[in-house]
Amino acid sequence: MTSDLQLAQPLTLRCGLTLPNRLAKASLNEKGADNATQLPSEKLLKISSAWSDGGWGMLMTGAILMDPTHTGKSDVVTSSSPSHVVSEEAQVKSLAAWADSYRSKNGYPSAPVIIQICHPGRQSMRGEGTRGFWGLPVAPSAIPLNLGDGLFAKVVRYLLFPAPREITLVEIQEVVREFAFSAKVAAKAGFEGMEIHAAHGFLLSQFMSASGNRRTDAYGGSPAKRARIIVEVVRAVREATKDFKNFAVGIKVNSVDHQEKGELAETIEQLKLIADAGVDFIEISGGSFEDMSMMASEENPSSNQDQRTERTKAREAFFLEFAKAIRREIPALTLMVTGGFTTRAGMERAVAQGDCDIVGLGRPSIMHPHLPREIILNPSVKDEDARLFRAQIPIPWLLKQTRLKVVGAGVDNKFYFEKLQELGGGGPSIKK
Repeated sequence: MTSDLQLAQPLTLRCGLTLPNRLAKASLNEKGADNATQLPSEKLLKISSAWSDGGWGMLMTGAILMDPTHTGKSDVVTSSSPSHVVSEEAQVKSLAAWADSYRSKNGYPSAPVIIQICHPGRQSMRGEGTRGFWGLPVAPSAIPLNLGDGLFAKVVRYLLFPAPREITLVEIQEVVREFAFSAKVAAKAGFEGMEIHAAHGFLLSQFMSASGNRRTDAYGGSPAKRARIIVEVVRAVREATKDFKNFAVGIKVNSVDHQEKGELAETIEQLKLIADAGVDFIEISGGSFEDMSMMASEENPSSNQDQRTERTKAREAFFLEFAKAIRREIPALTLMVTGGFTTRAGMERAVAQGDCDIVGLGRPSIMHPHLPREIILNPSVKDEDARLFRAQIPIPWLLKQTRLKVVGAGVDNKFYFEKLQELGGGGPSIKK
């Protein structure tokens, strides 16, 4: 390994957990649950083992769910109170095998494994979970998803995502307890930490946002009140895992979720409260960090730079501003940035200059599971060759005509999900 790189340096989180380097395999849409138990299947264990010898500093699982009424499809791993699904003992045993699958069996150093836990809120599709076909998902306020303008978009939204009902105070406390229960099960199973998913429009993200949360009680109104549920979740998780030494607690947020005018300052206020509640790191995603921060210094900007829309450029600029604001306002908090990195040089510069502490790599880790060991931290690979593979995925003409915002993302997700499945089956197109 290239010991002179900042990327190769270890990092100790404030809980005491040490990462061997600064490269994290970010959470992916791995699914892979057994349909009967919604616990990890043998295929998921095989997929997870693909990263075990990769030389990563931290390995993050795909999101698991913790509310049986909002479990999503049956192929998503779920950990919730035994009264809902299977016994706590069975959950611990199954999750322990999952955690172990990420650990090297060939003598390479093993990275800490962090489990990501999520509640989808209003993004739980119709008929999913135990609430039945006509049961409504919950959200901070009864505000439906916006899939785009036009009749077709509205019909799709009605068929797939019914308008949510406002979650009750009793249900909020149940959500807090379920997060804590899932964290304790994960700690017992041997995971070194958990990440609370408060991004991508899921329930906790909905609470943080003024546009998605119009409550007038203790969980809505001011930025602090909108962050209250997350503060309570963090404290409950800390209490549930207090007997597990160096157990890390992180939170994921997405800059795009907080891009409305004036919302950056409010989000920083919320994140300060969340940090004070006891998180060890924050992960942010949502833009092309490297492209925006390095644009002025790159001798050869990417050929498609001018083809990006003004909306995309604005989103990427906000992403950089968001990351720098968090670093400036909460300097003691470990910052992980996921998305947009394409070169070793860009990653190294971001860490060396203090823009972030950890670089998260999601889709590139699918295409090359051993990316740190074989490319990024490999001294025999020159800087100009230390680049990430980025697939060009065309959207079929017919799908473009729907004008739905989710179509492009859906095509990308399908492509990478299929590549993930190849990891579990030894597909020839994946580098191992």
